Amino acid sequence: METLLPQIINSEIDVRKEFPLLVDREIEYINEAKGLFSSGFYSYSLLAIWNAAVNNLKRKVEAYGVELWASVVKDEAGRKKYDKDGETIAERWSNVDDLVIIAGATRLGLLNPKAGKSLEMINWMRNHASPAHDSDNRVEFEDAVGLMLLLQKNLFNQPFPDPGHSISSLFDPIKNQTHTADQIDILKDQIKSFRPQDIRISFGFFTDLLTKGEEPSLTNVIELFPTVWEFANEDLRKTLALKYHTYILDPNSDDSHDNGAKTRVFEMLVRLDAVHYIPDGTRARIFRRAAQELAKAKDTSYGWSDEETATKTLEQLGTSVPAVAFIEVYQEIISIYCGNYWGRSKSHIILDKYFDCLNTDQLRLVMKIFRENERVQSELFSTRPKNFAIALLKSFLPKLTLEAHKKELKETIGFVKEL
Repeated sequence: METLLPQIINSEIDVRKEFPLLVDREIEYINEAKGLFSSGFYSYSLLAIWNAAVNNLKRKVEAYGVELWASVVKDEAGRKKYDKDGETIAERWSNVDDLVIIAGATRLGLLNPKAGKSLEMINWMRNHASPAHDSDNRVEFEDAVGLMLLLQKNLFNQPFPDPGHSISSLFDPIKNQTHTADQIDILKDQIKSFRPQDIRISFGFFTDLLTKGEEPSLTNVIELFPTVWEFANEDLRKTLALKYHTYILDPNSDDSHDNGAKTRVFEMLVRLDAVHYIPDGTRARIFRRAAQELAKAKDTSYGWSDEETATKTLEQLGTSVPAVAFIEVYQEIISIYCGNYWGRSKSHIILDKYFDCLNTDQLRLVMKIFRENERVQSELFSTRPKNFAIALLKSFLPKLTLEAHKKELKETIGFVKEL
C-alpha cells in the first residue's frame, strides 16, 4: 500500500498556496524539510518541521494573548521570560524554551493535544534518535510521515485565534479599566458562557491578578471571581486554597508589591465560603486563632458585644473545624453558647449551626467535653448556663441511633445537673 505523503513536503504542491496562513519564515522551514526528506534525511526534516511548528505557535500565542499564556505556564520549569519590547518574533521569544511554549499553547487550546504529543515525540527524537546520537531507534520514513501528517492536520491547517471572540477579550478590560455595576454584570454573563477550559484559564488569570493586588484589576477580580468559582471544578477550587497554604508555609513565596497576597487570597476564600478547601494543618491554625478571640471575648467583663463580634468572625470561616483543633475550638463555642450567671449573648443563635452539622462521633466528643473540660464546666454551677447546657445536650437525642450512645447522652446530662 502506498504511503500517504503529507502535502507540506510534497514537491508537487506549492506550500504558500496550500497553506495561506503560514508566513515566509515557516514556509522556508517547510521547504527545507521538503528537501531533506526527499534526500532521505528524515530526522533532519523533522527538525525543520519542528522549527516551523514552534514559530507558528509563537504567532498564535501572540494573537491570542501572551498574558494568558504567561499565566498558564507560571509554574512550568524552564525559561519563560517573554520580551514584549522585541522587534521581531525571534527577539520576543529568545528567552523562552520551546517546550514551555508548547505546554502553554496546549493548555490554552491553541494546540491540538495530538499535535502537542507529536511535537513531544519530535523533541524526544531530537535527543535520542537523531544522527547526533548513536541509537538503535533511528527516525525512519514512516516515522517522519506519520508525525508530519499529524502536525499538518492539527497545527498548520488550523486557523488563528480571533481575540475578539475568545476569552482574551475579557482580560484587558479587567486589568486596565474601572467598570460600572452594569458593565460588571456584562462581564459576568460573558464568563457564564465560557467552556470548562476557558473557566480553567480564567481561574488561573484571576488568581494571578488577585495575588498581585494592583488596581483596577483587583477590584474587578473581587467582583468577578465568584462567577468563575461557580463554574470551577473541585480540583480547580483547591488550587486557590493551596496557594494560601503555600504562603503560610513559605512567606517568601509572596512576590507581590505589597506582600499582601496571603491576606487577599484568604479574604477571597472567606468571601467564597471556601475556607474548608484549605488543608487541615493550616485550617486548624485559622480556627485556633478564632477560638482565641472567642476566649478573649468570653473573659471580658461586660463582653457580650465582643462575643457577638468574635462569633461573627468564626461564622465567616464556616463549620469545617479540623479534628486536630476540635476540642480547642468547641470548648470556646460551648462556653459562649451556655453563657454565665447573668444569661448569654445573642451569639448562641449563630453557634447553633456548629452543633447542627456534627456527626455521631463528634456529638459524643462534645459530650465528653462537657464531662471532662474545666473550661466548659467553669460556669455550669449557675442555673442559667446549666439549663442552656442541658437543653443543648437534649437536642442531640434525635440524632443518635444506638442505645449505647443515648445512654451516654443521658449520663452526660445527669453529670451536668450534678455540677
